[in-house]
Amino acid sequence: MDKCDNSSLYQSLNWCSGMTTLPGIRQRVYFIPKMDILSWPTLPTAKEAKTMGELATYNGNFVLAADKKWQSLDALDTKSNVTSESQGDKPSRISLNKSTLKHAGTDEEATGFARQANIDNLVFLVQQRNKKFRVIGSDEFDVDTKVSQALGEGYTGEAGTTLEIEAPDVCPAPFYPGKIETEDGDISGADGSAWVDPEV
Repeated sequence: MDKCDNSSLYQSLNWCSGMTTLPGIRQRVYFIPKMDILSWPTLPTAKEAKTMGELATYNGNFVLAADKKWQSLDALDTKSNVTSESQGDKPSRISLNKSTLKHAGTDEEATGFARQANIDNLVFLVQQRNKKFRVIGSDEFDVDTKVSQALGEGYTGEAGTTLEIEAPDVCPAPFYPGKIETEDGDISGADGSAWVDPEV
């Protein structure tokens, strides 16, 4: 086989009648400054992956600096989302992953977060409805987080803090089944359950 041939990686994309895709994300989102990540898990190349699913899934775990943890942000799941789109030209075309995260708070803590996140380089872990985590951010490119606030108007106007995130990546929001070290304990990126070390 030609050493440059990646065509064998393709598989049929089937869908069974009656199956449901639940849209949206779960409320709890995790974030960390990129400078607190010492090493990243790796995405397999098209030659290394054995399936299309593997091509979009990180191998290994994030390694964080001493005493650093993924911190949480509670987003309004009915007003938050993640999208991916293609950008650039072949052969340098990559994905632009975007996320809109709406947080209900506008108090001092939310405003202080807005001030810092507006100028920082943050990485986010967002959980799909089926419990799998996706990564917004990459080792190769910086993440741009723009934060806005609205105090609402009248008696029923919508108030909150909104994050508009743009993160270039070689893959549309990769899946991360590895360990997530949070302030409340370690969880699995595969489904959010308590982390169990596979080597133990």
